[in-house]
Amino acid sequence: MSPSNAVVTRFSTDDIAPRDRIATWRELVFQSSFEVDIAPADAGPFRATATVHQLPGLRILSGTSPAATYARAISNVEADDIALQFGSSDDVSTSLHRREAEIASYDAFLLPCGDRASIHVPYESRFITLRLPRAAIAQNVTNLGDTYCRRMLANTPALCLLRRYLGLLDDATQALATPDLQHSAVTHIYDLLALTLGATRDAAHVAEGRGVRAARLDAIKDDIARNLGHEALSVRSVAARHKVTPRYIQRLFEESGATFTEYVVAQRLARAHRLVTDPRLTGRTLTAIAFDVGFNDLSYFNRAFRRRFGATPSDVRAQARRNG
Repeated sequence: MSPSNAVVTRFSTDDIAPRDRIATWRELVFQSSFEVDIAPADAGPFRATATVHQLPGLRILSGTSPAATYARAISNVEADDIALQFGSSDDVSTSLHRREAEIASYDAFLLPCGDRASIHVPYESRFITLRLPRAAIAQNVTNLGDTYCRRMLANTPALCLLRRYLGLLDDATQALATPDLQHSAVTHIYDLLALTLGATRDAAHVAEGRGVRAARLDAIKDDIARNLGHEALSVRSVAARHKVTPRYIQRLFEESGATFTEYVVAQRLARAHRLVTDPRLTGRTLTAIAFDVGFNDLSYFNRAFRRRFGATPSDVRAQARRNG
């Protein structure tokens, strides 16, 4: 893989002959044809799916796994990567040497990829796994080895933010469209992972000012998009949902070059423009569209729309009809 290019692979065992499914799945998940034994709980056809984002210094694997036990019986000293995994199934168990952990829904655990370990998944479930070089974060974590095969609670703040950030990256492919964006995303994930595992004081200071702020801003923008049509959308309501202060959110937006209010208005106008020019919505009135995107003052909506797009909503709709 070129270090400047993200590679996305989508996989389903349904596309593979039944006799080859486990071997192919082993190669995809563990990047190895050997060493890992996979024992499905069900005697029926093995069925799994995955999406792999291969980034510089990071591999993000998400998908579905059947009930199964994954076990590595021998050590591979050449495999110096580590893997963080969390999923949506209760009663997952993992072991590493004499250390064992029981994992509940949305908890996470960390394992060294080359060591003898096992993971038991009792039900078909979704999962997300991050694989990265151990050296990438070892110096930023107080004692990385102590975190192996330990239950990381789902409500750990940094872990919550990491899970949400990964979801946003998966939903928005443009977030990884360029080498610079890929580098930023990987750096932010490293920061959040270090905080989750127990960052050193210096690393925590850097992560709080870099990865955490970037991930939280992305999460807040996603929150705004989901609630854009609500008249009650405000910096206070968003701050309450994210358990931060309104001033913290205001500073995040000011650092990005716009106030919270300016960003919300811009997003509402952009959505209104899409609705006004949508040929399937010609029967919807402009007043209804204004209220749909969160404007409760029609005259203000018209003025703001004209300032943003250089024409009134009715003119933009008429032009779209002529072009259509």
